[in-house]
Amino acid sequence: MQSSDPTGPTTKPLNELTDLERADLAAQLRDEQSRRAPLVGQLEPLDNLREEYSQGSSVFVDKIDRLVQDGWTGIRRTRGDGDCFYRAFIFSLLETYLALHPSHSTYLSDKFSSLLPLLTACGFEPIVWEDFWEPLRDLLCKMGPEEKDGGKRKQGEARLSREGLLAAFNDQETNSCIIVILRLITSAYLRTHEDEFSPFLFALEDDPRFMQEGGVVSMRDFCERGVEAVSQEADHLAITALTRALHVPLRIAYLDQSVLPYHDGGGLSSDPAGGGGGGGAVEVNFVEFEEEAARKGEKGIEGALLYHCIGQVIGLFRRRLGIPSPLTISN
Repeated sequence: MQSSDPTGPTTKPLNELTDLERADLAAQLRDEQSRRAPLVGQLEPLDNLREEYSQGSSVFVDKIDRLVQDGWTGIRRTRGDGDCFYRAFIFSLLETYLALHPSHSTYLSDKFSSLLPLLTACGFEPIVWEDFWEPLRDLLCKMGPEEKDGGKRKQGEARLSREGLLAAFNDQETNSCIIVILRLITSAYLRTHEDEFSPFLFALEDDPRFMQEGGVVSMRDFCERGVEAVSQEADHLAITALTRALHVPLRIAYLDQSVLPYHDGGGLSSDPAGGGGGGGAVEVNFVEFEEEAARKGEKGIEGALLYHCIGQVIGLFRRRLGIPSPLTISN
């Protein structure tokens, strides 16, 4: 029977549920699991993800196997709550800079600081955004040089460690502030480069969140509802804006059930094993962001961000676990 609470869980046997009720139940379970998950997890072998799908989709298993064949070895999960791209992006970026000389962290901090006037120009009051900027600024200071070397880290204070970075990102208040400042920077960059980005808003014309009279999606409406609002997943437009604003090269890998054409050496053909199987015939779809910045020598995320089909963004690492390759990001 159905629970007396229309918003509560169903008490029907599984075999009596409609397709819609099954989908709702699956969504509730995912939400509950997400709330219990750490905001950013520990490094773990990529084999752990494979094991989770070993009795499920062969396409997922084949794609994970392909990642392993290509040298990817480890993952770091983030909570799949709609903020996961921003969280995975900035954590992976800071983790990359921790492996560099402290002066690079000063350079990254200066990048962020140079974008803050855009927030004021777009109508965001400094008295509001300064509080959100402070936790990220403080982390960058702790990653940078000591005061005697021109930095802002106190004399004798140990540089921020990877463990310290992980602890900071698992503090809810710190994490939330960093997510908000990233969303505001993304929004401000879109608003101040409207001519560049507005032609791509046509894809949202049928989305009820962004509809206005006449069916025209405005940049302001998109930013307010799709970027500034917390728990809204980052789409391609937001990812492009953030990586372009910071000049950060990025690769995103998509772990989904799509099957790319198989190349047999003599032209394209369908997957010879059918359905995505076939031991290596399945390719993982990677999307590049800010390739021009990479050519100019800008530091990208060393490793990758893996976009999971259930809406979770996972950090992806190459070579030895925890030693990212000087590559980019997969989602």
